[in-house]
Amino acid sequence: MTQAIQRTELKTFYYTPVHCPFCGTRVMGADPVDETLITACPHTLFIAHDMAFEYRSERLNQNLGLNGLSDKEVEERWLGEAGGIDGFTNRVTLADAIKVAAYAPAPSAYGSYYGFAPVA
Repeated sequence: MTQAIQRTELKTFYYTPVHCPFCGTRVMGADPVDETLITACPHTLFIAHDMAFEYRSERLNQNLGLNGLSDKEVEERWLGEAGGIDGFTNRVTLADAIKVAAYAPAPSAYGSYYGFAPVA
């Protein structure tokens, strides 16, 4: 049986640097001039927010059958039926994959999601 991605939630949302659990690379906020700059390492599967994917790796595309689809096509075709990006990325089945989720404080339910998996 294939195991789904492991999931953990951060208690803080803003100004929380996110690092790869496998190599320690800071994947969001590493650039002091532009904290929105993405620095994906080889372990990064995806970086996303409720509104869209910011980064999708080839391994993610293969695992979820997204090869050749644009972000807009993924949004139109998959996200609505899966409960948004959060629910959709729960479908990742790569070995030892980890997802970090962080949500804005109430009343907002806005979330950010970071996926990682070891490189075979």
